[in-house]
Amino acid sequence: MTNLTASLLELVNFTFNPYALLSYLAFVTNSVVIYLIISKGSKDTINRWFIFTVLALLPWSLSETLSRLSVTTTAAGFWETVGIIGWVFVSPLFLSFTLAYIGKDNVLSKFSTLALLFLPAVFFLFLGWTTDLVNVNTPSSYHRVFWGWESPTAPLFWLAIAWLDFLFVISIGLLARYWLRLKNKKRRTQTALIIFGVLVPVVGGSITNGLLPILHIQIFQAAVMLTTVMSITITYAMIRYKLFVINPATAVINIVDTMHEILIVFNLDGIIEFVNPAVKDVLGYEKEDLVGSHLNRLFKGNWQLFSEKYLKTLYEGQTITGAELDLIAADGTKKPVNFSASVLKDSNGVIYGVVGVATDISKIRALFTDITAERNKLNTTIESIADGVLAIDFEGNVITINPAALKMLGFSESDIVGKNIDNLVKASEDDKSIWFKDFIPHRKLESDEIVYQKDNLKIITDYNKQLYVNLTASAIREGEDVGLGAIITLNDVSKEKELEEMKLDFVSMAAHELRTPLTAIRGYLSVLQEEVKKSLPKEQRSFLDKAFISSSQLAALVENLLSVSRIERGAMKIEAVAQNWKSLLQELVSNYVPLSKEKGINLSLNCSADLPPVLVDKFRISEVVSNLLGNALNYTKAGGSVEISSQYDPKAGKVATTLTDTGQGIPASALPHLFTKFFRVSGVLEQGSKGTGLGLYISKAIVNMHGGDIWVDSTLGKGSRFSFTIPVATRPALDKETPNNYSKPKRTFNRKKVKLAVEVSG
Repeated sequence: MTNLTASLLELVNFTFNPYALLSYLAFVTNSVVIYLIISKGSKDTINRWFIFTVLALLPWSLSETLSRLSVTTTAAGFWETVGIIGWVFVSPLFLSFTLAYIGKDNVLSKFSTLALLFLPAVFFLFLGWTTDLVNVNTPSSYHRVFWGWESPTAPLFWLAIAWLDFLFVISIGLLARYWLRLKNKKRRTQTALIIFGVLVPVVGGSITNGLLPILHIQIFQAAVMLTTVMSITITYAMIRYKLFVINPATAVINIVDTMHEILIVFNLDGIIEFVNPAVKDVLGYEKEDLVGSHLNRLFKGNWQLFSEKYLKTLYEGQTITGAELDLIAADGTKKPVNFSASVLKDSNGVIYGVVGVATDISKIRALFTDITAERNKLNTTIESIADGVLAIDFEGNVITINPAALKMLGFSESDIVGKNIDNLVKASEDDKSIWFKDFIPHRKLESDEIVYQKDNLKIITDYNKQLYVNLTASAIREGEDVGLGAIITLNDVSKEKELEEMKLDFVSMAAHELRTPLTAIRGYLSVLQEEVKKSLPKEQRSFLDKAFISSSQLAALVENLLSVSRIERGAMKIEAVAQNWKSLLQELVSNYVPLSKEKGINLSLNCSADLPPVLVDKFRISEVVSNLLGNALNYTKAGGSVEISSQYDPKAGKVATTLTDTGQGIPASALPHLFTKFFRVSGVLEQGSKGTGLGLYISKAIVNMHGGDIWVDSTLGKGSRFSFTIPVATRPALDKETPNNYSKPKRTFNRKKVKLAVEVSG
């Protein structure tokens, strides 16, 4: 405790030194400067940064004062070290002030900028307080000189001085560039004073406290005093030219001079007494051309109308807002403006003038004209197209509708516009209702997009008019902003639907009519083959066999046509029950074993052991497998192979079956059309094939009715791989029963959609 007291007493053991008064004068002066700036307002960004700059001078000047008053080297070294916290931060703070002064204070809001400015200062402060690299902390190194104490230059002291001067140079460069761009004389003078102020410590202080000590030349160190001169000079410039105090009148004048709108003031005699510079940009007049002239110069032929309609209203003490007028420009052309005005009154409420603001709306009017033209073109286009087009809002109310849609739906415009479309028009697909309100996206769109698209929708209007349409619903990105929910396009396909029905009726009728005679023909031919087979010569027997084969092919064609007709009418139904898929495949494959042996083709079946029961119509699914097997054997040469494999996909809940052959393969161009009606591959594959082009179409329809998919992969010359999936029987109890003792849940499938009615027998 005694040692600590002795050390503290040593630090405050002072003796008089007249040079210490100079440092103390700097401390007092800077304190006064801070007070003056704060009194002018410390909330301004420029004020705050300059206050921080001057605050850094206080510990620097105070520590220098105490160092010069110290009696011992220990005290002198201690106070010199304390003073680092002041001088090391002066230049980064002044650069921050400069950025705020020239209007770049937004740069200071970035953390990266502040770190770049102040982290080096913190680093130098750390070195100065903990090492001898920036400041000598060893008391024995200090020796007395006439102004106080001095020590040798630290090894990195030059780096700290160079960094500080570098920031000051940047500040001077920014201020000089700003000064060159200024037009206001007062602001130029103010900036010149600030530049002069900062040059004093940069030049003088860097020499006395930096360059000469580094060169080991002993001289009175005056950096604190010279930096104080900077703070006094800048403070004078601020206060003298009112950097921190904005004169309201000056602000108003600046606003008026920079307005893009014309500001015009005239007296009760209509004489113009003031206009702002915007009159040059808008009308082409110089201010001097209009001041002193009568207001009718800007109106000419329209003066009487303006006087009676607007001046009379103004002189009655009322205000004009948003009046659209045409002013006469200097070149004689008319300029459309939006004019607002109010009267000027003295303290007694007597009107003595009018102040008006005219905004140039020529670009707005041109834009409005363009928009109107585009809208008219759009309306003409929509009204002339044959498809029906209507727009609805987010509530489903019709905003607009074109004549084609009105004719299509049988409405007049008053019947539907402004009313909810779901109350007037009913849409359905396969007896399932579809609501127009569901076409409206209730989310923010990133771009225009098609929301809904459907063919052959049945439409019934409120007047019981029925039609079929292809419907497309679209929405635009700006829909929420303009209240547009969806744009709906209707393409009437009722006639096409009717023709399709007629075609299906004809095909169905023709097929039915052909079936009876074909059955008779095949029967008679079969009897002839049995009865006269032995008595006929070989050539005649071959004629009879060919006739029977041709009648069978024709019967197959008739059956395929009937199947297609039932599919397209939605009349084909399947009765799906649980089946042992492996057993069913074995049964179907066994039917083709004789044919495969006859053609010299290896036919194999490979099923995984864990195949679950599947939910299928045995008769219909057998058609699919038989069709695929027949095609594979037909297009595979002797010595080739055909393999059927089947695996269970637990994630999809389906069994996948694949038929792979080593046949001729299918061209890539034919693959997209393979499952369409009447499509047959042309070229080599067509030779020897007597198919109708309906088998794969029917197979795809049957698989889709089961809720599965069918696809093909093929390489020409290497073979084909047809795959299809079918759903498993999902009832858990089925897995526990023996394969031949299933309870048979029945489902009725109609086209692509499954009816939900389920019956369980047993």
